[in-house]
Amino acid sequence: MGISDNDYVNFSQDHELDYHLRKVSKRQTDANRKELKQMGEELKKLSGKTRLLHNEFHPYVDKNKFRLE
Repeated sequence: MGISDNDYVNFSQDHELDYHLRKVSKRQTDANRKELKQMGEELKKLSGKTRLLHNEFHPYVDKNKFRLE
């Protein structure tokens, strides 16, 4: 069985970004969602990927949660 679209982070969906914020106990604000989008771009560049899986993105967010309110 292959990877589903649901396994990828959709950075245009606030509820998906809020999910990652809740997982690191951070506030669900526009500023935090904007920062997550920036983190996503950074990780994509570092990994050479165009899309990120939730299980790839979460450890990066957890490591950089100091950047969030």
